[in-house]
Amino acid sequence: MDTGALLALAGGYIAAGIGVFLLYSPVLVLIVGLLLAAGMLQLLAWPFIVLVRKIRRKPEPPQDGSWLLH
Repeated sequence: MDTGALLALAGGYIAAGIGVFLLYSPVLVLIVGLLLAAGMLQLLAWPFIVLVRKIRRKPEPPQDGSWLLH
């Protein structure tokens, strides 16, 4: 194989890789966009989740040993 054939082969592989990337780039952009949107929603919901956990927390049982005397 001469250098022209090797350069053509390498150029073909690079062109195929770029083509596949461009073919699937809308899917990649959609996945990244959905991940970012989910992260933003989670950050917005975080204070409410903390508030609900504080409201639903059960009271702590007494830590003294007075229950042994009953």
